[in-house]
Amino acid sequence: MKEQLFSIDFFELSFLAEACIPPRPIARMHFWQQLTDKYWHQMTENNRTILFNWLQRNPHYEESLHNEEETQIFHARFDPDNQYTVHTKYKRKKESHRAFKRNDRYYTARNTWIDEKYIVSVENLIIEKEY
Repeated sequence: MKEQLFSIDFFELSFLAEACIPPRPIARMHFWQQLTDKYWHQMTENNRTILFNWLQRNPHYEESLHNEEETQIFHARFDPDNQYTVHTKYKRKKESHRAFKRNDRYYTARNTWIDEKYIVSVENLIIEKEY
Protein backbone atom coordinates (compact mmCIF):
# COMPACT_ATOMS: atom_id res chain seq x y z
CA MET A 1 0.00 0.00 0.00
CA LYS A 2 1.35 3.41 -0.98
CA GLU A 3 1.88 5.91 1.85
CA GLN A 4 -0.60 8.77 1.68
CA LEU A 5 0.61 12.18 2.82
CA PHE A 6 -1.60 14.69 4.60
CA SER A 7 -1.05 18.39 4.92
CA ILE A 8 -1.68 20.24 8.19
CA ASP A 9 -1.07 23.88 8.95
CA PHE A 10 1.70 25.06 11.23
CA PHE A 11 -0.55 25.74 14.23
CA GLU A 12 -2.08 22.26 14.06
CA LEU A 13 1.47 20.88 13.95
CA SER A 14 2.36 23.00 16.99
CA PHE A 15 -0.63 21.72 18.99
CA LEU A 16 0.30 18.17 18.06
CA ALA A 17 3.91 18.77 19.13
CA GLU A 18 2.70 20.09 22.47
CA ALA A 19 0.62 16.93 23.02
CA CYS A 20 3.68 14.78 22.27
CA ILE A 21 6.23 16.29 24.68
CA PRO A 22 8.09 13.30 26.18
CA PRO A 23 7.62 11.06 28.00
CA ARG A 24 4.78 9.68 25.90
CA PRO A 25 3.76 6.36 24.33
CA ILE A 26 5.82 5.11 21.39
CA ALA A 27 3.52 6.49 18.63
CA ARG A 28 3.76 10.00 20.05
CA MET A 29 7.50 9.60 20.57
CA HIS A 30 7.92 8.72 16.90
CA PHE A 31 6.19 11.97 15.90
CA TRP A 32 8.36 13.90 18.38
CA GLN A 33 11.52 12.43 16.82
CA GLN A 34 10.24 13.30 13.36
CA LEU A 35 9.95 16.95 14.43
CA THR A 36 13.74 16.97 14.74
CA ASP A 37 14.72 14.77 11.80
CA LYS A 38 12.03 15.44 9.21
CA TYR A 39 9.70 18.37 9.89
CA TRP A 40 12.51 20.71 10.98
CA HIS A 41 13.70 20.72 7.36
CA GLN A 42 10.22 21.61 6.09
CA MET A 43 9.83 24.64 8.37
CA THR A 44 10.95 28.19 7.83
CA GLU A 45 13.38 29.74 10.30
CA ASN A 46 10.47 31.72 11.71
CA ASN A 47 8.34 28.58 12.18
CA ARG A 48 11.21 26.87 14.01
CA THR A 49 11.63 29.81 16.37
CA ILE A 50 7.89 30.11 17.01
CA LEU A 51 7.57 26.39 17.79
CA PHE A 52 10.66 26.52 20.04
CA ASN A 53 9.26 29.48 22.01
CA TRP A 54 5.73 28.04 22.09
CA LEU A 55 6.80 24.76 23.66
CA GLN A 56 8.99 26.48 26.24
CA ARG A 57 5.87 28.15 27.66
CA ASN A 58 4.45 24.73 28.51
CA PRO A 59 5.42 23.70 32.09
CA HIS A 60 5.53 20.04 31.01
CA TYR A 61 8.22 20.93 28.46
CA GLU A 62 10.47 22.38 31.17
CA GLU A 63 10.12 19.22 33.25
CA SER A 64 10.72 17.04 30.20
CA LEU A 65 13.78 19.08 29.25
CA HIS A 66 15.42 18.12 32.55
CA ASN A 67 14.54 14.43 32.36
CA GLU A 68 14.15 13.31 28.74
CA GLU A 69 16.97 12.98 26.22
CA GLU A 70 14.59 13.33 23.26
CA THR A 71 13.41 16.71 24.57
CA GLN A 72 17.03 17.80 25.05
CA ILE A 73 17.76 16.82 21.44
CA PHE A 74 14.69 18.71 20.19
CA HIS A 75 15.71 21.74 22.25
CA ALA A 76 19.25 21.73 20.85
CA ARG A 77 17.93 21.32 17.28
CA PHE A 78 15.33 24.10 17.43
CA ASP A 79 17.20 26.64 19.59
CA PRO A 80 17.89 29.57 17.25
CA ASP A 81 21.03 30.42 19.24
CA ASN A 82 22.45 26.91 18.71
CA GLN A 83 22.65 26.84 14.91
CA TYR A 84 25.93 26.44 13.04
CA THR A 85 27.46 26.04 9.63
CA VAL A 86 30.14 23.38 9.87
CA HIS A 87 32.69 23.31 7.06
CA THR A 88 34.32 19.93 6.44
CA LYS A 89 36.91 18.38 4.21
CA TYR A 90 36.84 14.66 3.50
CA LYS A 91 38.90 13.03 0.72
CA ARG A 92 39.63 16.46 -0.81
CA LYS A 93 35.92 17.28 -0.94
CA LYS A 94 34.85 20.42 0.90
CA GLU A 95 31.26 20.68 2.16
CA SER A 96 29.16 22.86 4.44
CA HIS A 97 26.57 21.41 6.80
CA ARG A 98 23.79 22.99 8.82
CA ALA A 99 24.22 21.63 12.33
CA PHE A 100 23.33 22.02 15.99
CA LYS A 101 25.64 21.50 18.92
CA ARG A 102 25.04 18.95 21.65
CA ASN A 103 27.52 17.38 24.07
CA ASP A 104 30.49 19.01 22.29
CA ARG A 105 29.52 17.49 18.93
CA TYR A 106 27.91 19.03 15.88
CA TYR A 107 24.83 17.08 14.79
CA THR A 108 22.92 17.14 11.52
CA ALA A 109 20.16 14.86 12.84
CA ARG A 110 19.13 13.28 16.16
CA ASN A 111 21.73 10.53 15.87
CA THR A 112 24.12 11.82 13.20
CA TRP A 113 27.13 13.95 14.06
CA ILE A 114 30.13 15.25 12.16
CA ASP A 115 33.42 13.62 13.05
CA GLU A 116 35.69 16.36 14.39
CA LYS A 117 38.70 15.14 12.39
CA TYR A 118 36.93 16.37 9.22
CA ILE A 119 35.87 19.76 10.57
CA VAL A 120 37.78 22.66 9.03
CA SER A 121 35.82 25.52 10.62
CA VAL A 122 32.55 26.34 12.35
CA GLU A 123 30.41 29.46 12.03
CA ASN A 124 27.63 30.42 14.43
CA LEU A 125 24.50 31.20 12.41
CA ILE A 126 22.58 34.29 13.38
CA ILE A 127 18.89 33.52 12.93
CA GLU A 128 16.88 36.64 12.14
CA LYS A 129 13.72 36.74 14.18
CA GLU A 130 10.74 37.83 12.06
CA TYR A 131 8.18 38.33 14.82
